[in-house]
Amino acid sequence: MALRPGLTAVLATAIAGLALLVGTGLVSTGCTTPAASLTGAVTVEVSGKTLGVLPARYLGLSFESSSLALAGNFDISGNLPRLLENLGPGVLRFGGDSVDESFAGPAPAALAALAALVRRTGWNVIYSVDLGQFNAPQADGDVEAAEQALGDHLIAIACGNEPDDFARNGVRPASFTETSYLQQAQTCISAIRGAAPSAPISGPDTSHVNWLGRYASAERGRISLLTQHYYPLTNCDGPHGNVFRLLSRATAAAEARTIRTAAAAARIAGVPLRMSETNSASCGGIKGVSDSFASALWAVDYLLIGAEHGASGMNFHGSMTPHCNAYSPLCRTRTGNYTARPVYYGLLFAHLLGTGRLLPVTVRAATNLAAHAIRAPGGTIRVVIENLAGLAENITLHAGAVSGQATVLSLTAPSLEAKAGVRIQGAAVGPAGTLTPGPPGHATCKSGTCEVRLSAYSAVIVTLP
Repeated sequence: MALRPGLTAVLATAIAGLALLVGTGLVSTGCTTPAASLTGAVTVEVSGKTLGVLPARYLGLSFESSSLALAGNFDISGNLPRLLENLGPGVLRFGGDSVDESFAGPAPAALAALAALVRRTGWNVIYSVDLGQFNAPQADGDVEAAEQALGDHLIAIACGNEPDDFARNGVRPASFTETSYLQQAQTCISAIRGAAPSAPISGPDTSHVNWLGRYASAERGRISLLTQHYYPLTNCDGPHGNVFRLLSRATAAAEARTIRTAAAAARIAGVPLRMSETNSASCGGIKGVSDSFASALWAVDYLLIGAEHGASGMNFHGSMTPHCNAYSPLCRTRTGNYTARPVYYGLLFAHLLGTGRLLPVTVRAATNLAAHAIRAPGGTIRVVIENLAGLAENITLHAGAVSGQATVLSLTAPSLEAKAGVRIQGAAVGPAGTLTPGPPGHATCKSGTCEVRLSAYSAVIVTLP
């Protein structure tokens, strides 16, 4: 059952078939845990008002524009195409601080390689032009080259990166304000329109939400996508946070508030919201946190929180070098070849849910437990349950009047701090980028109640009968 293009449909079909064959019993994920265990309850309101939508192309990756300066980062000869295909059709975003550092545009060979990659994988591209050192003729040439190479795979063009931090970062004088930015953004958009009249525009790619409202009002009718950045933790002046803070319900609540605020601005603009640059901790991530199994568990929860509160997509930032940053989903081993980091497994596990509408879920537990549910277009309900505590947990899952056999996929690792050994149903991503999960586990559901057991620091996807 190797994951390849169409992985969600193939896996969903396999799970549905296996559900008819398995017996009864409790599900246990693969980690060794103490004999003691906790109890909790998860209730899915199967007839409740849906919270949001988990759409196609929800997942994405974000990279510095400077990574396009050289050929070899995005190449179809290695395992990168398969690693992208595992996540379904997604979105690559290019921007970051480097775009406003006199970015002169990609090398022609690098742009050609990127074009070949997106044609092969079906991924799309958000491309940024330099606003920090804005030069209209250069921006025009940059946009023309990108549009010609990428064609329909170019879904948006952005002007700069995090303009609300321009004054702090020395890109603009201390007198630079939101009003100043709005004037410069309109100049940039006009230049893009001159080079590519039909090109969709995204923005503002701000790092804080307080500029979003005015931008959304000013650019309504001119942009196609509202974009915002967010990191719940930071490493910009040293590490602020650990694995427990990353997985805390307080952090989850802050994530929900930020995304709700950004989604409200997107409604003002009349366009979708995309968290175009995000990850666990800004400034490269926190070692021991952003590169640990905790980041995989966090990513699953965070992605679904985002969809529940109005995000139409998320791009996880990373680097393309052999000495990749702590938060990078993929780390380069040689030209065209990458290894999957823990956070990549989180993205992949979330992708296995497929698309659909998110249902209300109530969690009752004495410890750190997270849960989300989705109804797929065909009616199938899948429930994600994450045990974010150090003891095994016996979960009573309530879901309408469901009866029969549920199938279960697990996300596990040797420990919360593990940087290797992450598994999806016992399987790791191989050197070629493929993943062959073991047979799904099973759980018995009777009269709307299913019994599921999770080991410490693990997650499951329960597909209800």
